Amino acid sequence: MDHLALALSGAGGVAPALREVADVTPGRTGRELATVAAGLASGQDEEAAWSQAPVRWEPVQQAITLAGLAGAAPAELLRAAAADLRRDALAQVEQETARMSVWLVLPLGLAFLPAFVLTTVVPLVVSLATSISAGW
Repeated sequence: MDHLALALSGAGGVAPALREVADVTPGRTGRELATVAAGLASGQDEEAAWSQAPVRWEPVQQAITLAGLAGAAPAELLRAAAADLRRDALAQVEQETARMSVWLVLPLGLAFLPAFVLTTVVPLVVSLATSISAGW
């Protein structure tokens, strides 16, 4: 998204900016942007062109559409949307990390608790039982 915001900061429209970013972006992301750019360049309306892209591009579409309705440059809206997505991704990573720490401690507890009982508690009970029975 930041690349697209940078491309839209310069002169030119949405379709040329999408094409430029698609040309320098490898893989699936580049192909998805190229599809949208081709749709816009062929005269499709924005909604039809963006409908060819996966749902993950919805924030980009919304930012560009909102900027077009407001008559503003979409670059700042795209930067804000990118920051929101990064913040959401970071929150999800932190949540998954917290969940993973619980799953990592569980096997550790299941392994050490029986070992503790067998090496500490059982000998203590046996020793106490032997002392008590010898004293009778």
